[in-house]
Amino acid sequence: MTLTITSNIRAAAKRALMAGSPEYFSWTEEEQEQFRATAGEEARCRMQQVLLKQILGIDCTAAKAADIWRELSMHQLNEINPAGLLTSGMGDDFLFLNESLKEGVSLLNFDTLYDYDFDDFLFQEEWRHKDLKDYVSPGYFPLHHPLWIRLVMDDEFVYGNLYSTGSCVISQVADAGDDYLDELIPSSYVEGPNHGEARKGGFLWDYQLDAHGKEPRLEELRRRWYQYQQDAELALHKTLVHDPSSAYIMRDQSIVPGEVNVNFVIHNEKAMRSIRWRTFLADVHAIKGHSKTIEDLIERETKSALRFIEEQYLDIQKNYVPPDIEPSKKRKIVMSDGALEDLERLSREDPLDD
Repeated sequence: MTLTITSNIRAAAKRALMAGSPEYFSWTEEEQEQFRATAGEEARCRMQQVLLKQILGIDCTAAKAADIWRELSMHQLNEINPAGLLTSGMGDDFLFLNESLKEGVSLLNFDTLYDYDFDDFLFQEEWRHKDLKDYVSPGYFPLHHPLWIRLVMDDEFVYGNLYSTGSCVISQVADAGDDYLDELIPSSYVEGPNHGEARKGGFLWDYQLDAHGKEPRLEELRRRWYQYQQDAELALHKTLVHDPSSAYIMRDQSIVPGEVNVNFVIHNEKAMRSIRWRTFLADVHAIKGHSKTIEDLIERETKSALRFIEEQYLDIQKNYVPPDIEPSKKRKIVMSDGALEDLERLSREDPLDD
């Protein structure tokens, strides 16, 4: 089963759009797109009300629609999200960006992926310079943090991840390195003495690292490993900057039956500048490269990373002396009862538990 955009889904989306604005189908394509991308809360709730009824058979008022939508199960969301995308997506692929935007700003304000990403970079840089002591900017490089998108691809509803080549490669390397760390120094998190204690607004979430007496060495190895990842990603971006524009489409395995997950990997800044949000898939296909490029980079960088971890592990075993200082103050995490209920709900719906 896949999340195909059927005629029934398209019909439900049309009814919802007319509920959002009765004049919708008298507008130009540009006006329709503007409405889908920027519809206000009241119009959005009217559309959700129609979709809940048409797709899931749930009767409710428009005022209650948003609250009901937020409580839907993962299975119900997969049923209703394709129609929801047709009422909110933009461009040829009905693309929707799952990111918060400033008041009065929508994805329509940005022509290319670079335009959005560089604007976000400047925003993040302003925060870092203000709040992080002695912060030194590495400069701009694409998609430092992956973006989540939804879109229609070959008449299927797709959950997409936008990566840069650098971040895609290093994320795979990080997984391999984390596994190797766990082989070298096995560890787990166990409940601390204060776990579950009532606190104002919720309860204390107290889990502590247990590495069988090797906690200081593991923490030091993790510290070096984390810094290595930051340095390796930046170095990789610098080597890719002069490469030709290219992008890669890599289907990902989903743990949720029926979901289609696709990773879109954008090679460098030149590629970011050439891909427009409105014509996303067409522009990606125009510069599509072979996934073996990514696979070769992952293999090369993983070998280097595992070699680094082994060297640092041996150095720590031989030379590292934990500093004789008071432990740093532990952060206490207070979780609301609602947050715990959400975690339990997700756990109940995890298909791996079936």
